[in-house]
Amino acid sequence: MSLLKNRSSMVLFHDEIGHRSQKVRIILQEKEISCDLEALDSYNIPKEILDVNPDGSLPLLIDRELSLYNSALIVEYLDERFPHPPLLPVYPVARAQTRLILDRLEKDLSHHLDIIENENSSKADLSKSKNSLETNLKNSLILFGNSSFFNEDEFSILDAVVSPILFRLNFYGIKIPNSKAAIGIKTYMERIFEKESFKSSLTESEKEKFLI
Repeated sequence: MSLLKNRSSMVLFHDEIGHRSQKVRIILQEKEISCDLEALDSYNIPKEILDVNPDGSLPLLIDRELSLYNSALIVEYLDERFPHPPLLPVYPVARAQTRLILDRLEKDLSHHLDIIENENSSKADLSKSKNSLETNLKNSLILFGNSSFFNEDEFSILDAVVSPILFRLNFYGIKIPNSKAAIGIKTYMERIFEKESFKSSLTESEKEKFLI
């Protein structure tokens, strides 16, 4: 059966345990967007998906004639197409500042978790990325605890990026410091993991694997 033909609604092809796929599912839940979800094996992508997504990565969003296969582009597209509630700042300066933080999160956190989640990563790369992720989190502790959400008073795209990463730390053996400086991030984790959009974004595979 074709995965792409005769689609009248938006569809997200996603990885059931990947942090980037969960990021998009959080946005869908937060904005209450109607979207079909199709889980795929990230190591065995069907040819018809590769035809519209030569990168071979997940998630992939298909919305009529549009195919988006970069998770950062997907979440910004969803925020613009479904503007309520807004998850990026409305004003250009604040929006640019948020994008700078997103770029930093990509380099310091998301990139390293990609390597950790990849079954084909070497032991050396895994060790290096785990150490880098742990160090970068320690250096970011000041960003947690001063606001209700990550660096903001309202839930934003930043939370959709950060929360799936934090959710996976314990499983991958990445430790948060047991210090006064870490109280903010631990409180944030407790609060964000109880948020309905986060809980609803979890797949059964994620619950089985990461809820330990």
